[in-house]
Amino acid sequence: MAINIHFFRNNTLDKLDFGKVLEFFDELPNFEIYYTANDVEIVYTDKEFQFSYSYLITKVSQVRQIYKLNPAFVNVNFLLQLPILVPEYVVKEILTVTQRLCKLFELEVFNDAFEDVKPFNLMDIIMLFKAARRAYIEENGLEGKILFDTDKLNSICKYQRSIDNICEWYHHEVQVDYCEPVIDRKTGEYGICCVWNIGIPTVFPPYFDYVKIKDEDDQEFMVRRKDFFTFVEKFLSEMANFLPDMYVMKTKAAHKSRSTVGKLKKFAILDQTFVPVRICDLIDDDKYQIRGK
Repeated sequence: MAINIHFFRNNTLDKLDFGKVLEFFDELPNFEIYYTANDVEIVYTDKEFQFSYSYLITKVSQVRQIYKLNPAFVNVNFLLQLPILVPEYVVKEILTVTQRLCKLFELEVFNDAFEDVKPFNLMDIIMLFKAARRAYIEENGLEGKILFDTDKLNSICKYQRSIDNICEWYHHEVQVDYCEPVIDRKTGEYGICCVWNIGIPTVFPPYFDYVKIKDEDDQEFMVRRKDFFTFVEKFLSEMANFLPDMYVMKTKAAHKSRSTVGKLKKFAILDQTFVPVRICDLIDDDKYQIRGK
């Protein structure tokens, strides 16, 4: 599900140079440009969050009832397909690119929810996104998405985007892995899972719920956060300078922590099967009135 943000330009300006528009996207990471008989699709693929979105350049205008809009602006047949069933953190990243695009090429924006063409305003689009997502979820349900505490989800997204910076901060001497949401489809239990190789210095992401532990014999088992902290908390240091509820186990502590493996195995989760889901399948919990509830 996406909402269309159409781009317009003052008709006193020169015609939009799409060659320069494509150059703009060529210089950004993770964008690919695809040509078809009817349009040009500019696709962003996000490997960390496992989703994609598109800008489209079309042969004809996609704006309904365009004749009702201010004639001082011309539709340039260019639009953003903004996804709405994703975390708000992701949408803000998308709109940061769009804001640069509008400023560079002197573009105005329009959506069917607006009365007319207007200058790009980040908060206006965020409010449009929130309203569209709320209406869609209340009408159609979550469609497999998972409601997640907004503040926690924001921190988790920031962590996921900061992996390289955290590695550099610790001179690549500490293991820093992506976290992974998981869910038990039978019980509905879900949360954030991270990995700990026993004896290895490690950063633990904010608000993790489960730890997948790999012992020195390369055997794996999973424990819940409270059981993990019971035995391992004394070996952890909070990284409040980065994000709340984020921890690091440094080298000396990692060596000492080996003694906990036997105790942790007694609390291994044996009666449930968790499967991974994408971070972009987590939705900010804005207290939706979900259909059927």
